[in-house]
Amino acid sequence: MSREHDLDQRAAPAAARSSPIEHYDREAIQVHEYDPEAPAVARRVIELIAVACPGAAAEHVGSSAVSGLAGKGIVDLLLPTPAQDVAEVAEALVAAGFQRQTTADAFPPSRPMLQGAIRHRGKRYRLHVHVVPASSAELASMRGFRDALRADQGLRSGYVALKHDIVARGLTEPVDFTQAKRDFIAEVLRRLGLQSDDTVDR
Repeated sequence: MSREHDLDQRAAPAAARSSPIEHYDREAIQVHEYDPEAPAVARRVIELIAVACPGAAAEHVGSSAVSGLAGKGIVDLLLPTPAQDVAEVAEALVAAGFQRQTTADAFPPSRPMLQGAIRHRGKRYRLHVHVVPASSAELASMRGFRDALRADQGLRSGYVALKHDIVARGLTEPVDFTQAKRDFIAEVLRRLGLQSDDTVDR
């Protein structure tokens, strides 16, 4: 454990230090087989978010929300939030143990993504919590892409093949991986009549 992480932990609020949410580690992308425990992890984190942000209703999105779909192994949560409350909600999540992004490619404060990790049945799961303004078209895009994958085996197979191909080409940095998926996702959203957005399954 790094000295920087030790300092971060000492500076964190007491509530965050006692939280089950652990430090997030940024890693090179690998494609993992679907984990059937992911929905249970998502439900647990959704409950934690509801405690930290009363009235908040997060939902499970991303590849881990699609049964049988291989992916990055990250559990993504979507948290629709009134635009005027985004900063307050992000602050509440940080107080609950989640961490802000500190990388150059971080999401903007107007639409932040909080990070963390949690242990479930002896395994550590990395987490992304996307705090998206309730008026944003991105909500429909994230839900629509998830639901299209759930409904279409052929689409799931093509998406998994693309992921494996991207990693095989050495594009394992998160930003590179996301950019390499952009055209595939944009085409799916176009067919659904939804706005293309490269933050979908980022």
